[in-house]
Amino acid sequence: MARYMLFAALMLPASLAAPQQVTPGLFSSYVSLSIELIGFPSWAGTKASRNEFSNNLINNLVEAQGAPMVVRVGGNSADRAIYDSTLKTPTASSCKNADPGAWQCIGTSFFDSYGAFPKGTLYSHNFNLATWNSSGFATLQATVPLACKALQGQLEIFEVGNEPDLFTGNRRPSDYSVSQYVSEWKNETARFESFLRQACPDMAKNVKYMFPSVSSPGAKLHGPDIFKALGTADSKKISQISVHNYMGGATQPGVTLQGTLMNHTAVVKSITSHVNYAKSVSSVNADYVIGEHNSLYGGGAAGLSDTFGAALWAMEFSLYAASTGVIKRVHFHQSIGSPYAAWSPVNPARTNAPYYGKLAAATFLADSKSIKVQVIAVDGNKDTDVAYGAYVNGDLKRIAVLNLKQYDQGTRGQKKHSIKVKAGSTWVAKRLTADGAKLTTGATFNGFKYEADSVGKAAKVNGKTTDEVVKADGKGNLAITVKDSEAVVLVRK
Repeated sequence: MARYMLFAALMLPASLAAPQQVTPGLFSSYVSLSIELIGFPSWAGTKASRNEFSNNLINNLVEAQGAPMVVRVGGNSADRAIYDSTLKTPTASSCKNADPGAWQCIGTSFFDSYGAFPKGTLYSHNFNLATWNSSGFATLQATVPLACKALQGQLEIFEVGNEPDLFTGNRRPSDYSVSQYVSEWKNETARFESFLRQACPDMAKNVKYMFPSVSSPGAKLHGPDIFKALGTADSKKISQISVHNYMGGATQPGVTLQGTLMNHTAVVKSITSHVNYAKSVSSVNADYVIGEHNSLYGGGAAGLSDTFGAALWAMEFSLYAASTGVIKRVHFHQSIGSPYAAWSPVNPARTNAPYYGKLAAATFLADSKSIKVQVIAVDGNKDTDVAYGAYVNGDLKRIAVLNLKQYDQGTRGQKKHSIKVKAGSTWVAKRLTADGAKLTTGATFNGFKYEADSVGKAAKVNGKTTDEVVKADGKGNLAITVKDSEAVVLVRK
């Protein structure tokens, strides 16, 4: 039996009515991270020399959510990474001693980065499946002991392979099938578990995997076929059904800020495909996560993925995903130098606009294990005007209102909404705002910035309102105005 119940997301009136059909049980730290494996040491540093900028930015998310961060270390480079014990650096662009053809390599010191993020952070490590040759097999044997010892006391889950549906015609023949993939995965995980028993026997007693990590709900390797081929015994090892998501491609024709990202209808369509995927594999006793996602695949597109509009998208995507009750956690993917990255950890250190959307989402989704999230109906345009409620035991604790209408210059429009709450209740408004949707700098949340000049710590911005107090009238009408290309999180006092 699946660990969740599927339901259609309902639209509540702007009233006190608590959600009746939402099942509880979101994971903690709902807004989590996925980091491209080959760049992980730059993001984290080491336990002896931490990247303080990254640590502070993650700490902000941790404090907002009330739970440690969960970091998936993986991605395309996980399926390319070859281990070379002679490397003097954590990573390298060649390792001729291990594999003359390898162009993404890791050394022993790579694993020193586990534990460099804030205390309590949990990690998953993505092992190489795509490199199906002697150097790939040797890499698994050599890295299992290094990884398991580094992850002692801070393991979230294991992962083997990344987006196997994209192996077809690339790392595998054009007729690569579900049965071939599952056979390889079983072979590789059997070897993995054997090495794990030798190196870290305590961690081998009840091994759990994130799987199948396909590129999208529409992947050519279909979920029901995968789990049928996997069989009952191996399916019991799966605790997280992971599927990836991108709203489109960085170079895909027709992709726009307003139509693709700042668009509630587009987000609903994207997430509904995950709800349907989860339904198709609901016989598997596992939770559903989006193990890797961001705005546009291919690292994102400059002028779209790095803008404040993408910050609003990040908030909207997180909140709607949480409202399904099916998607237990989302992992925003990060890659060095990519437009969609929330921040640049080095050369130079820089906070990017999308970070602020994640912080706003994290604030609304605080204590996510204890809340139920519901879409609240508001007047306006179905594509751009949306609101959410976060309920604890049926009691409305937080509200988020987003105005996704793109604003860049000229007269800035706004929408005024009235939401039914407890009569006379007092709320604190925290605004996610910038001077325009296309801007890549100048974003703030609740009047603060979190930039490199303060090493990622909160710095008050002059002229920006912090903790704006809003009070409902005697009839329980809470009035809130939201500018075009702006969002507000309201927290009940």
